[in-house]
Amino acid sequence: MLKFIFILSTAAIITAGCQQRKSTQPQSHRAINKNFFPVTQYLLGQLNELDSLPITPLKITNINGRIDSIWMTKKDIRPFALPFINPVIDSSLLHNFFSETSFLDQTLNAFTFSYDPVKQLPDSMEVKRWDIYVDPGNNEVKRIYIVKQLNNDISPQTIQLTWKSGFYCQITTITEKKGASPEIKEEKLIWNFSD
Repeated sequence: MLKFIFILSTAAIITAGCQQRKSTQPQSHRAINKNFFPVTQYLLGQLNELDSLPITPLKITNINGRIDSIWMTKKDIRPFALPFINPVIDSSLLHNFFSETSFLDQTLNAFTFSYDPVKQLPDSMEVKRWDIYVDPGNNEVKRIYIVKQLNNDISPQTIQLTWKSGFYCQITTITEKKGASPEIKEEKLIWNFSD
């Protein structure tokens, strides 16, 4: 009987310890801090870095499966990147509308910082959400992903912006016209081909 009580007590202690350990493991969490990663400032820094490189970027356009490509000049990079830097994404403008969730995504080997709306966004606000992926080994930004929505009664557009640090940026535009299949246009500007 004493042996049975000892085993039962030990099992209860181990179970309680496991449950406590589970609750203290890092989980995704809502940030209390209202200081968001300065996305626009980071992208402007990337553009300044591109200005200093001896590169000839390649733009690949894919519209519903039809692919075309063209070599561009460096001066074409900033106009192409305009949707990434306008409007400005920073804490002071967006902290009332978005909150940050962060977690370690082991499948991507990246810390993921997601910014999602905390309330109904004004119709005039194009930015709907964004994600930042940070390398856990060197704490450098690997990728930025932004979703924008252009509300147009005739043909609303969803714009997905992907910036892979040091390699390329891509704009995917999905246009939905009433009564027609969505048109998908992908434009990818590549300046580093070692990926």
